[in-house]
Amino acid sequence: MNKILPKEITNNLYYAYKRNNWMVDFSRYYKKYIDLNLNSPIFLLGLQGGGLSLVSRMLRRNDKVVSVTGDSKYWTGADELQNVLGPILPPEFTGIKHKVPPHPEFDKPRGWLYATDELIDKYRLTSENVNEENKEKYINILKWTIYRQAKRRDVRFTDKSQINTVKVSFLDKVLSEYNPKFILITRDPYALCFRSAQGKAYSLKRLQSKYSFHEILELASQHWANSIKAALEDGENMNNFKILKFEDILSEPQHNMKEICDFANLEYSEDMLPQPNHVIPFGSKRKNRWYPLKPKLNNQYLNEITKEEIEIIDKHCGKYASLLGYERPDARL
Repeated sequence: MNKILPKEITNNLYYAYKRNNWMVDFSRYYKKYIDLNLNSPIFLLGLQGGGLSLVSRMLRRNDKVVSVTGDSKYWTGADELQNVLGPILPPEFTGIKHKVPPHPEFDKPRGWLYATDELIDKYRLTSENVNEENKEKYINILKWTIYRQAKRRDVRFTDKSQINTVKVSFLDKVLSEYNPKFILITRDPYALCFRSAQGKAYSLKRLQSKYSFHEILELASQHWANSIKAALEDGENMNNFKILKFEDILSEPQHNMKEICDFANLEYSEDMLPQPNHVIPFGSKRKNRWYPLKPKLNNQYLNEITKEEIEIIDKHCGKYASLLGYERPDARL
């Protein structure tokens, strides 16, 4: 049995404190933060396991960026508004762990299930679905988050709630007066769906006692395809929407982070890139998601996948994979 060391226990306790201390912060009932300008919030879109954590951490090393749990001094904390503030968010802005639409077999969390063929219609929202009352509640929560983490007016808020990937035009309209920025980070579906179906995605791992591996892979492939389809449909006519491949970010981090910063109107710094001298802040999880970068991280999955499994993924994802510049693994031989 693995022993949990005292330092690891205190690290995890501090992580939990930073994630949940909003529950005892009653400043959201004050009116001090209402006049804050959201100042072009930055939303990272994509799928769990698709590289969003790394990009989020690089952004949050910028001293002008804050997340739901901290500023540049705590750049590795929980960074998904959908989960951290799920209990107080209107249902349109959460749904993975909180306020989850019912399904007879797919329980929460729904990290790799909300965009499956059975559920996508319960989560997909467009600009036509904006509710003015809930819009105001959401905006006030964002302003309160900035007030809590920075108490200044010149910072930028960033979030990587994956659920926003199927709600881009909806969120764009909600925040239209604040000039939001949307960055879709994609990862090769032949590697990512296979990886997630193997159990790397907890929501799929929980299905292993009821579903075969290929049935789970079908669900993963549906989820990737429907997520990407929704984001591409919404972003097609938006000038505040950008697409980057995670593989390119790993191979050329400097070039791609400069591109992200230019797009988001942020000042770029070399210190935003993972470096061996960086100290991961106390109270962090998944400490390996930093340095060194792993440009060949897909290879272990692409080398294992079978012809049948490629076909399952390709059936759902092939069209959008091709649009994004990904090839079937067997086409690369």
